[in-house]
Amino acid sequence: MKFPFPSGMQAPDSQPAMLAVSQDDIEAAVTRQLYAGLRLPLLVTLIACLLDAVLLWGNAAGSMLLVLVATLLITTGAGLWLHHAYRTDTPDDARHPVWRLSFIALQSLLGAGLAVSTLWLTPLVPPLQQALAFGLLTVATLVSAANNAVCPRAFLMPILTSVVPITMGMLREHDPYLQQWGVFGLLLLTALLLGGWLVHRVSRRNLASMEQNRALLAHQEHSRRMSDALNQELAREIFERQSIEQELLAAKWQLEARVSERTRELTASEQARRKEEAQRLYLARHDQLTGLANRSLLMERIHLCATHIGEKHDGSCMAVLVVDLDRFKWLNESLGHDVADDVLRWTARRLLECVYSNNTVARLSVDEFAILIEDASSQTDLESLAGAILSHLRQPLLVNGHELRLSASLGIAFYPDHTTDERELISRANMAMRHIKQLGGNNMAFYSDALQASNHERLILESQLDKALDGNQLEVYYQPRLSLSGDRVQGAEALVRWHHPELGMVSPASFIGLAEETGQINAIGAFVLRQACTQVMNWLEAGYPPLCVSVNVSTHQLRQGDFVDQVSQVLQDTGLPPHLLELELTESQLSVNVEVLRSLFTRLHALGVRLAIDDFGTGYSSLGYLKHLPVDVLKIDRTFIRELDGTPDCGDAAITRAIIAMAHSLGLEVVAEGVEEKAQMEFLRANGCDEIQGFLISRPVPPADFKRLLDNLG
Repeated sequence: MKFPFPSGMQAPDSQPAMLAVSQDDIEAAVTRQLYAGLRLPLLVTLIACLLDAVLLWGNAAGSMLLVLVATLLITTGAGLWLHHAYRTDTPDDARHPVWRLSFIALQSLLGAGLAVSTLWLTPLVPPLQQALAFGLLTVATLVSAANNAVCPRAFLMPILTSVVPITMGMLREHDPYLQQWGVFGLLLLTALLLGGWLVHRVSRRNLASMEQNRALLAHQEHSRRMSDALNQELAREIFERQSIEQELLAAKWQLEARVSERTRELTASEQARRKEEAQRLYLARHDQLTGLANRSLLMERIHLCATHIGEKHDGSCMAVLVVDLDRFKWLNESLGHDVADDVLRWTARRLLECVYSNNTVARLSVDEFAILIEDASSQTDLESLAGAILSHLRQPLLVNGHELRLSASLGIAFYPDHTTDERELISRANMAMRHIKQLGGNNMAFYSDALQASNHERLILESQLDKALDGNQLEVYYQPRLSLSGDRVQGAEALVRWHHPELGMVSPASFIGLAEETGQINAIGAFVLRQACTQVMNWLEAGYPPLCVSVNVSTHQLRQGDFVDQVSQVLQDTGLPPHLLELELTESQLSVNVEVLRSLFTRLHALGVRLAIDDFGTGYSSLGYLKHLPVDVLKIDRTFIRELDGTPDCGDAAITRAIIAMAHSLGLEVVAEGVEEKAQMEFLRANGCDEIQGFLISRPVPPADFKRLLDNLG
């Protein structure tokens, strides 16, 4: 696990070597040491000059002495001010060379002052006072030299302006006593140069060592701060992970509570265990809603029957009848799931009434059933049976106060007459049923080779899909997303529709999968992306509030190397603000390498585009992806919303609450798909869902109709 370091911090070396100190750091340290010892030389020099003035008072012109003392006082005051200014300057500005030059200039002025006072006044006093004056000069010079030895220029300049002129001046005097002071000056100069050289070497080494120690201490402090920041980040990550795990465990416990309770009851005896095992086996092979056999059990019995037919070699055969209710989807949408479930249970009972007990009735999908006739005597008998089934299903049905009259489409296929592959038997009967449904339903048909022609429609769609874009046959519809906090439309999902000139409106289910297989989905996806961004920008310019448009993205599009550039170009061309575009990737598409997805999502996120995971909850590794991908929105799959009825212990309700809580803990927005009933909306509102989408609000509609929705819903 990798943690980002706080802004402005760099990760320290795990094993830092001895830190190198730059020449600039040494020079800055030299300047600091010069100013650190400045006040003592100033004080000593001032005292020496004042004592000289006192000694010479009366032996020289008083006005000249006052001018000299005033000059030295001003110079000393300037030195103290310079020392204060340097100490109060910022560390970075204090490294500027001007401070070194100012110091050298100050020392030169002080040396010159000492030279002037000594050369001018010393010849005027007796030898004892001369010795005292030279002693004071020596003390001031030594104190200054000891502090300045770390810098050659700062060391030499005051010597050149004080000791050298005084020495040369005394040697040129005719008085033997003064010449002796000149010799003393030469000895002092020699001692100063040797001592200064030795002090300079030691001082430079000490300064280098001190700077290296300071740099090492700074590095250690930086490492400590980084360690503290890393520990805080790790603690936060652990806390978030524990919170998510606790929420998921709570949801899991709610889902398993009833199963656990039943398990505890059934462990009382071996008989209870066997009963539980039998029930599990029954549920694994039967449909829970109708109690009929499921596809798995049906295939087992087809296999057994095919084996018996192969062993007997007497020309016997079996048949499969596939029955599909007509317009069941409309009934489900109009009257609700409860009525639809009652209709399915009623259909199962009616089918069982029409066949013998040795035949198998199974439920294959939502409204699709199959009947296995193990001993199909003749086509005529099966035709009579099919007619009786259709007639029986057409009888009036009273469900929850609704009188319904249903019809069905029925297809029949024989084994081995129509196929010798038992696995193909159901698909052949299904093909015959689909043929009847295309003709209007409420009838039956036997499979024939002629029905294979219907498969050519796929080839036709494939050949004409390229022309759909060029011929302006594709149109983008929009399904609104309603904000539950403000009860207003603040988003829409863009969905493509195909207006075929001959086939009419072609369902996306008929050509999206085909486009995925042929690679044409890239062009269709690019078309939908550009159309959606352009349309939302048009609404924005027309004065409507900002609207976030959601566009589905195919895995094929993500595999294009320039997909991010395409998105950026569309945003640039249309002028749509990036935060108003949301790209959706279904959870089942997250099987792509997570590192590739992370890189791609990060680049898209950098553009300002929002990212969403569609159909959340149907995959197998969503939580792992949420840890690594910069996702903004989770869209709960409609399968969890469909069964929401507000019951607290409902499994779908527990899962939905857990998903909402988990998403919000990660800072994600939640959109619920497939909301068709007001009770579902109120449940989602009560549990903090951010937005909803479904037929309760509106079906996908063309741009003009969507504009009217905006006017009505806001």
